[in-house]
Amino acid sequence: MELTIEKQQFLRGLARTHGVADRKSSMHILSNVLVSAEGPDRLRLSATDLYLGVTAVVPASIKKGGTIAVAARTLFDIVKNLPDGEVRWTLGDSHAVELRCGKVRYRIPAMPGEDFPPLPNPGDADFAHLEAAVLAELISLTQYSRSHDDTRPHLAGTLFEGDGKVVRMVTTDGHRLSKAEHKAGKGSMMNFSMLVPHKGISELKRLLDDVKAGKGKADEPTTIGIATAGGNAFFLRDDLCLSVKLADENFPPYSKVIPSKQSRTVIAARGPLVEALRRISLVANDKSGGVQLIIEPGLLRIQSQNPEVGEGSEEVDVDYAGDELRIGFNARYLLDALSAMPHDEVAIELSGERDPGVIKPAGDDAGFVGVIMPMRI
Repeated sequence: MELTIEKQQFLRGLARTHGVADRKSSMHILSNVLVSAEGPDRLRLSATDLYLGVTAVVPASIKKGGTIAVAARTLFDIVKNLPDGEVRWTLGDSHAVELRCGKVRYRIPAMPGEDFPPLPNPGDADFAHLEAAVLAELISLTQYSRSHDDTRPHLAGTLFEGDGKVVRMVTTDGHRLSKAEHKAGKGSMMNFSMLVPHKGISELKRLLDDVKAGKGKADEPTTIGIATAGGNAFFLRDDLCLSVKLADENFPPYSKVIPSKQSRTVIAARGPLVEALRRISLVANDKSGGVQLIIEPGLLRIQSQNPEVGEGSEEVDVDYAGDELRIGFNARYLLDALSAMPHDEVAIELSGERDPGVIKPAGDDAGFVGVIMPMRI
């Protein structure tokens, strides 16, 4: 195996793959990145922990083909610190890779490429396509309400589905729920349903962050291909493919949790409401984080008291003309939902003191819904 590759191209591919390699696994091969020559001008870099798989393709000048597995972190650190320029890669007979760049030379032990586990393949699966910016927004609007309890995989994942007209993400931890939607374009193939574990969402977010960082203002929107096959989800972007082993669980029937109609609606400016909640939460009970909302015509009062810390209250001007209502919520749950939203004005929909509260953008924008269960104060 012999090739030359520009240092920055090599580093770009390794940056997207080395983080997936599992350095703590009892299978030593999983701490490696698989380097494979493809044709005369492409180098494929692959890594997996058996749950996630990432493959990146970068341009290279291939003189002699082959495949080899090299310690992912070691290779990334070496290439990162090489001087800019052309890197010459040679594989010897003893499964050792020699790297040369300018006056720098490294010799790294490696493992046979045949020992590397095969990554899932989408085969002939049909890919739907969604703008990267839209996918990133769906993630940012929903991840705050995902459960962090890995013993409850049906809640620790993100439901990602498309019904042909709408593509949506939903998460819940049993105390709160968020749903974000985007209308699919005409002729869209958005027909799928998958429960993506949090590791998969985290890696997908990294991919989307890379897209955002690499785009200029005049560039065309980047789209992400989405497909499922063989119990895996596949997210495809030009030169990179992410595979995620899906959770084999049933997500809760979220539509039953979202109230269909509320009797009270409060319209508030999001910024002042967030600031008030943060201030009053400073005196809330450390365990419950509870604050009480007192809603009166034109006014929302937030108050909390803690015998060990003190008490506090703050009034926020709102658009509301209904009856008075007192209801308690976990302040952090409210702040998480409000902080995830980019909107200037929000609607808080309520019924009674024991009924869940709904947070959504003010007006006709139905792209986001947050549901929070109340608490006794």
